[in-house]
Amino acid sequence: MVVKANYDDLKNQIAGLIEAAMHGDKVIITKNGQQIIQLVPMKTTMHKPPKFGSARGKIKFNTGFYEPLADFREYMQL
Repeated sequence: MVVKANYDDLKNQIAGLIEAAMHGDKVIITKNGQQIIQLVPMKTTMHKPPKFGSARGKIKFNTGFYEPLADFREYMQL
């Protein structure tokens, strides 16, 4: 869907025009009958959940990560 708005009326309609653009509508702003601006959503506004397993192999743990901490040794000997 194409949404057209006049530059002079923009102040009253900007929130609705931004929402329309974010939902995929083509928003064109005109001044004196000439198209001057097209609102297009940025790619970062489209949130996609991360793909499961996409961080595989990117996270490394220190070799002693699973070893008990020295501060807690006395509690673990009970």
